[in-house]
Amino acid sequence: LRDCTQATTDQWFTTGTPYAYYIRDFLNWAAKQKLVCALDAPGFQKRHGATMDENTHWAIVHRLLHDDTIEIGDRVAGCLVLLYGQQVSRIAALTWGQVTIANQQVRLHLGTACISVPEPLAGLFVRLSGQPRPYNGVATPRDTDWLFPGITGGRPINASVLGARLRRIGIQTTSGRRAALIHLAGQLPAAVLADLLGIHATTAAVWVREAGSDWSN
Repeated sequence: LRDCTQATTDQWFTTGTPYAYYIRDFLNWAAKQKLVCALDAPGFQKRHGATMDENTHWAIVHRLLHDDTIEIGDRVAGCLVLLYGQQVSRIAALTWGQVTIANQQVRLHLGTACISVPEPLAGLFVRLSGQPRPYNGVATPRDTDWLFPGITGGRPINASVLGARLRRIGIQTTSGRRAALIHLAGQLPAAVLADLLGIHATTAAVWVREAGSDWSN
């Protein structure tokens, strides 16, 4: 450590080893202990696929929240992808039992903790709750507990159908979900992220590291 300089650190990260980034947390700790001078080390660089551009991400979110020409269900589903990093398969399976609406306040249960949904998204949930349910025949109940009911009686919308609907309004669900998770992981500890979004703690830790945060945050 006594001989470690910025040049030494930079050289380490050019070796191509996939484990190079693991020293970042250690170097930050060592600097705080005054065992080494402050060094700049890049964060976790692992990539699993394309991430939606930040400007595109927020432009689509703005459109979903304010464009009344888009079907209300598509707007809510799109926001769940782009703001809460939810997979389309999980969104398709959501029920009204996971949503609490009282005095125009909306709370959403995705994990073990409860999320207070802010406006204007809360208003979209309220409007969706008042939407008439599909009715396709005598065997199909007029009411259903699914947020996004399918055309088959008593069943939710098919995830592939929902994904196709979202793509038609410009949402690439995989890259959009990655953008949402990286944004959230940059602001929340892994344990909190896991509790709020209903993802495994290990998965949450990976996203926090990919966002460039470290354990000390």
